[in-house]
Amino acid sequence: MPYQRFGPMDLYALIARWHAGYRIREISRILQIDRKTVRRYLRMAQSLGVSQSTPLPEKDELLKKLLTLIPANDKPRPSQSLFEPYEQEIRMLLGDERDPLKAKTAYEVICSRYGLDTSYSSFKRFMQRCQVLGAKRTTCRFETEPGEEMQIDYGKMGLLYSPLTQKNRVVHAFVAALSMSRVKYIEFVDRLDQRSFIASHVRMFEVFGGVPKRVVIDNLKTGVVKPSLYDPKLNRAYQELADHYGFFIDPARVRHPKDKGKVERTVPIVREFFRKLKALHPNLDLTTANKQAQDWAFLDNGMKPHGTTGRKPYEVFIELEKPALQALPEMPFEIATWKEAKVHVDQFIQFEKTLLSVPTAYVGKTVWVRGTEKMIEIYDGYERIKQHARKPQGRLMDPRDFPENFQLMLNTQAIQYLIARAAGVGPNFEQLLRHVLTPHAMLNYRRARALLNKSQKYPAELVECAAQQALAQKIYVPNLFQRLLNRLQSPTSDIPVSEQTLEFIRSADYFIH
Repeated sequence: MPYQRFGPMDLYALIARWHAGYRIREISRILQIDRKTVRRYLRMAQSLGVSQSTPLPEKDELLKKLLTLIPANDKPRPSQSLFEPYEQEIRMLLGDERDPLKAKTAYEVICSRYGLDTSYSSFKRFMQRCQVLGAKRTTCRFETEPGEEMQIDYGKMGLLYSPLTQKNRVVHAFVAALSMSRVKYIEFVDRLDQRSFIASHVRMFEVFGGVPKRVVIDNLKTGVVKPSLYDPKLNRAYQELADHYGFFIDPARVRHPKDKGKVERTVPIVREFFRKLKALHPNLDLTTANKQAQDWAFLDNGMKPHGTTGRKPYEVFIELEKPALQALPEMPFEIATWKEAKVHVDQFIQFEKTLLSVPTAYVGKTVWVRGTEKMIEIYDGYERIKQHARKPQGRLMDPRDFPENFQLMLNTQAIQYLIARAAGVGPNFEQLLRHVLTPHAMLNYRRARALLNKSQKYPAELVECAAQQALAQKIYVPNLFQRLLNRLQSPTSDIPVSEQTLEFIRSADYFIH
């Protein structure tokens, strides 16, 4: 039989069987030990006073005695002994405060300096025997109750061709793992914005058929705006999702991937699965990839015994974890986009290419804007101060948001009166005034009145010509419009030139060589 290292418990099992009446042949067959070895250890035990006729000593006492029977492992180590003269130098290379070396690099340096010809494995065994690297780092694994925790992470997968854009796009994987059963949810996405992050959560909860009590996420901006160990600032959209589904957000510590180690270890496996899909399906798209991914997560990877638990994740999920999940809300979640915006002096804010009016009291402040498919709501902190019915683009204005004097400017009859007067001058001037009256500031009405007042001092034909040029040159300020009128009314005459000056004047052909 090959060499076998014995410990105190192995010897105790041997002696206990012998004391119980087992024959040496039976002990050798059961424990897979050579009979000569059995006899040698029995003689050593008898020398300590152990016999079949007397009761066995207490287990702890007998184990202490058996430690003296185990031979020390003093086999020669010729390869390791080559590094012994350089132990102090190795410690200095590894522990240098400014430029510490890694173990492999230190091994190469020592072999190069002193011409040693031995393996790196011998070097590692030497460091372990001499404790050069100190104690090994260990990881403490925390197990959770069913339905208690879920861990979520993003991982970069690679490039995938998109038929719509006819370009390769970077694909990431939204990966979630239930901590107790280890069952996974996988979704490949080509966007990492706020709406995509929230939508992946909604679809994930639907697939699992329930919600965990706590979700551990990374410190990405779509979940955590400002990371902090004690008081993290959470994304408003993600906090709204958590309030709707009833789970707690538990951000992992910055640069501590082991805080969500169960999902971190899954990302490389999912990346390898994605590359396998690309190899098997040359025309792979996101829809096909996501269907294959979830089937793989449940029926393939989910039906293999887990290396830690020893059980099949999907079976544990169906049996224990799914019944422990919180029920889904009755009302579906409406995905909203949250954004901070500053109220400008004209009492408007900009949100997704739309201008929205805000009451005068909030000029200069920063407010929160919540946009859904049908409504845009404006919040000062957590207090809703305004809401507008949504339209694709343009301007959403409520005259009641503005002061009384500006409300008079926005009066429809007053605006129609100004436009009617402008139409009496001509179509170009009417078009110019309509453009100026498009609400974007409190001075629009006054600008239109000023343009009308200045037009009364000039002939209608001249005003029409000036309005045509103003529209082409985008001149909407009254003073600039008056300059244009003056220039058209008194065109610049030719400046008289003396004969002496004419001697210095050359035509353009003179400068062409």
